[in-house]
Amino acid sequence: MNNKMHGKGKFTWMDGRSYEGDYVEDKKEGLGTFIWPDGKKYIGEWKNGKQHGKGTYISTDNQKKDGIWNEGKREKWID
Repeated sequence: MNNKMHGKGKFTWMDGRSYEGDYVEDKKEGLGTFIWPDGKKYIGEWKNGKQHGKGTYISTDNQKKDGIWNEGKREKWID
């Protein structure tokens, strides 16, 4: 929309990182999945282009941990 990513979509960087989910005016916003080249994943909430809210981190050995993020930084793990 207006030459910006807006709505649902997928973007893949040249280094293998990818994001699939919601965009608002070119920024990750809402729900989405970010995958690093080594296979690690973050599935959860985004705000203003950063992990923000509840999400799940999945390690390269497929272990899952739920947590709370604030402006791209993990605040705590949820048991």
